[in-house]
Amino acid sequence: MTRRPPICGSLLAALAIVLLSGCTSTDGNAATVPTPSPTPTSTQQPAPTATPDAAPAATCDTVLEAEAYQKLADDGLAPTAVGVGYPLAERMAEAGGLSCAWGKPQTDIALTVVQVPLGSADEAAWRSTLAELGYVESGQPVAGSFTGPIDPGSGISPVAVLAGGALTFVSAPTFATMLAPST
Repeated sequence: MTRRPPICGSLLAALAIVLLSGCTSTDGNAATVPTPSPTPTSTQQPAPTATPDAAPAATCDTVLEAEAYQKLADDGLAPTAVGVGYPLAERMAEAGGLSCAWGKPQTDIALTVVQVPLGSADEAAWRSTLAELGYVESGQPVAGSFTGPIDPGSGISPVAVLAGGALTFVSAPTFATMLAPST
């Protein structure tokens, strides 16, 4: 019986040769010719402006303060599919807002939170949308709050909070006091 040499050793040696050959020049006598640089022009370029680092975008794990997540867990609510059902929240989601929902299994107990970051031009448009959908600036339960029409299913008025460069919809006003700062 003849013993064959292991193929792995031969394969590794061949691979090493191929890799090392890529590190050498094909023509040892070829000289490198520098490329001439373009002639500088005298046009003025505006100096870059310093922009502050953008705050990380909120996620469903960061949009609320730790106390809120604990309350959700204590009450038996867990993350669930977002089934918005609120006209303002739907518009915010359509505008690219973060949409989060927590629900208690086999009940209709749920919390919906939708947050959309705002630019200075966006704020006026969203204020208009709030008024159009029946939201009234109340300052309750937190500064910047707009109280919405009573939800016929739950009997609760949702709240939208305009603060910190974001508009945040909360289906249960209690959680408006537990929003994480958006900036």
